Amino acid sequence: MRHVMALVGSRGDVQPALAVALELRRRGHDVVTGVAPNLVPLAERLGLDPVPLGIDSAALLGSDLVRRDMRSAHPVRRVRALRAVAAAGWDELRTGLLALLDDVGGADTVVTGLLGQEVAAAVAERRGLGMAALHYCPVRANRVVSPVSGVRGPGATRAVWGLGERVRWDLTRRAENAQRAELGLGATRVHLPTRLRDAGAVEIQAYDPVLVPGLADEWGPRRPFTGFLALDDDARARLGEAGSGPDAEPGAALDAGLDAGLEGWLDDGDPPVYVGFGSMPVADPPALLAAVDAACAELGVRALVSAGWNDFSAAGGADGVDEKRVRVVGAVDHAAVLPRCRAAVHHGGAGTTGAVLRAGLPAVVGWYSADQPMWGDLLRGAGVGVARRASTLAQPGVLAGALSEVLDDATAARAAALGSRLVPADRAVAAAADAIGDIGR
Repeated sequence: MRHVMALVGSRGDVQPALAVALELRRRGHDVVTGVAPNLVPLAERLGLDPVPLGIDSAALLGSDLVRRDMRSAHPVRRVRALRAVAAAGWDELRTGLLALLDDVGGADTVVTGLLGQEVAAAVAERRGLGMAALHYCPVRANRVVSPVSGVRGPGATRAVWGLGERVRWDLTRRAENAQRAELGLGATRVHLPTRLRDAGAVEIQAYDPVLVPGLADEWGPRRPFTGFLALDDDARARLGEAGSGPDAEPGAALDAGLDAGLEGWLDDGDPPVYVGFGSMPVADPPALLAAVDAACAELGVRALVSAGWNDFSAAGGADGVDEKRVRVVGAVDHAAVLPRCRAAVHHGGAGTTGAVLRAGLPAVVGWYSADQPMWGDLLRGAGVGVARRASTLAQPGVLAGALSEVLDDATAARAAALGSRLVPADRAVAAAADAIGDIGR
């Protein structure tokens, strides 16, 4: 079978699907990989011969549209920004995906992540192809997990999801029908979840069912649960050579393993708290670094700060920061680093959440938007984490207070126990490959 992967968004949106692409290829499937242009080097290192698809996700996340307009106090500007971001890059994705399908002579299945599903589904419909989507968190109506903090009970939870789906459809309906018109398809009045269900699409739930008990039973076989997806050791080794020092390029590939300087720092003291926000934009790196240093001084701990897609180079010499107590690095290999830490402060992206849980660490989720508050709530409900809005973490005492709630023996024991119950990464990847390979059979 031939599968065309249409993977856009940040590294957290793309990398889990690349693990599945490698497994499908290992099984003998023909896999054609299209990824966001800025993530082509990542997929190249894995040997997937990627094609750039859509728009640069780092540029979008760093744009005024995301950093300023989506956070505007003016409601009209904010709604316009939400509508623009929801459909950002759709034209480029449509034209690129059509060209890719033509170049390879067609396919059996289009596989996408959470972002770009609307376009991928329309292209699959136009070409008569199977469709699979990888979901890294609950995004369909259900009675188990609320998308809004504080909502309790099956009826209220389902009602909130219904409202959210209507809001999403209002934001994207015009853009979706514009894409359909470009493809020669008729306009639709039915939102995407219903269309995917009616088309028999498979929506793979690429996160662990232990965190959402009862949801697998509610959704059934068309939304199979696999567990968190992650690259295996060989794939991580191939990623190689992005430096783990403070001057590593934002957005660079991870370093598979630890360099000698970081290895020595980890050995020269107690296990640190990991602090990293991945592709999320840190508004004021020096202020955050000062807050991390203050929290470490107050609580008697060390911290390893990973810059991710942010530039922390100017923050390295922030006044009063003890560089022996707080070490700033670039992108790092979570699988190599997190097991040597005692807790994590992160943005609550699904990939980082899964890595932190697998390492058995309690967490402070400093959330920005999207699914991140949901993950914060789920970790809090499991007794292994707390959640704060990311913008508050640099305020005096906030980070120290949050960390003090998770740096205790009882929370550490619960986190370790939860980590031992997760589906192993190799089984999760295999289950996702099984689900995709079964489409059309």
